[in-house]
Amino acid sequence: MSQQKNITAFILSGGSSSRMGENKALLKINGKHLIQLLVDLLDPLFTNIIISSNNIEQYKFTGKEIVNDIFPGKGPLAGIHACLKKSSTEKNFFLSCDTPFISAELINYLCDYQTNADIIIPEAENIIQKLCGLYSKNILSKVEAILLESSANNNSNLKGSIFELLEECSTKIIDVSKLKFYNHNLFFNMNTPKDYEYVKSKFSNK
Repeated sequence: MSQQKNITAFILSGGSSSRMGENKALLKINGKHLIQLLVDLLDPLFTNIIISSNNIEQYKFTGKEIVNDIFPGKGPLAGIHACLKKSSTEKNFFLSCDTPFISAELINYLCDYQTNADIIIPEAENIIQKLCGLYSKNILSKVEAILLESSANNNSNLKGSIFELLEECSTKIIDVSKLKFYNHNLFFNMNTPKDYEYVKSKFSNK
């Protein structure tokens, strides 16, 4: 598959990494920072890759453009908002920075999926993977409305309410568990030191 010119790819790296105790995106796996492994994965697939983070200096080494939140402290929804506002393409692929086993096959499948839905995200084993999928720039106003309501009410429960967004938008959720590229580690989130050790052991066996 040739590079996607009409889809911008964003890596969401704005989390606090509180369970890890340090920035998980900068942990090294086989001598490379996790964020760099994801950049390397996306580079052949997209002509434009941007990192979402409020720590711009930490990611300069990637050579990628970095966008920071307009609504800081409002979780991944704020990252999606800032990215959609920055994007010059209608379709936008989002990937969380803590998913080391995500595959090019999955990404290509989602990007090629034919639907008029504004959001396309995968599901597997009854878990919706809301931080791995395509979001249309058309939903920017809805994202902003949710964040403005959260800010006005100072309601911390709304800060990560991507599920509210999914309900308000035209959303296609695709069960990928039966597809040939699926494996149980595909959506594994590296959140704790134990997770990190597991990921390193899997990569060392490749």
